[in-house]
Amino acid sequence: MRYCFRAKTKVDLFYRIMNFISWVLFKLFYRVKIYGQDHFAKGAAIIAANHASFLDPPLLGLASPEEVHYLAKQSLFKIPVFGFIIKKINSHPLKGDVGDVAVFKTILTLLDEGKKVVLFPEGQRSFDNTLNPIKPGLSLLVSKTDAYVIPTYIFGTFQAWPRTNFFPKPWKKIGCVFGSPIHWSQFSHLDKKSAQLAFANKLTDAIKQLKTWHEIGAKNTPP
Repeated sequence: MRYCFRAKTKVDLFYRIMNFISWVLFKLFYRVKIYGQDHFAKGAAIIAANHASFLDPPLLGLASPEEVHYLAKQSLFKIPVFGFIIKKINSHPLKGDVGDVAVFKTILTLLDEGKKVVLFPEGQRSFDNTLNPIKPGLSLLVSKTDAYVIPTYIFGTFQAWPRTNFFPKPWKKIGCVFGSPIHWSQFSHLDKKSAQLAFANKLTDAIKQLKTWHEIGAKNTPP
């Protein structure tokens, strides 16, 4: 795994340091593979990934070639030291889910500023490493912005740190696959409800295709 962070704008020094520390720790304790970074393009984007482990957010942070923003439970910001750290690495308090008005506005503001935001559209970590239904809030969010969506498949983190374990297991093979961007304009000719359903289905299928691509050998460019 090669360190490949390439900020195109001024980035806080603390963010750079923590990003590099994450890269070092993951390189020491895991066999990490990252695919599809060329699917990142200029402008605002949502990195929409499956969610199986506490390892997922830091993995996406170090795997993304650009600065990213996160949502985190509001209670985490009250933990001494840890709360300070997650705030400095672009985490924003989450009081509900993506469908809540306050959260919705926070994400829209970040996207309007051209940021890239990590979201887990299932809404929670998986209990069995299967992809749960995509929540409708993401479709509504995308319809209100010009941001594109990068479907992302994360693998191995469930085996390394499932939600039933208190501590992670080292030496596992983990990583992620970034897929081809999805644009809302692909569905804008449909009525609102049909477009949101079609978008959710498209994102679900895209993540499943990335999973299949990885499992059959990860040859050439991810779909």
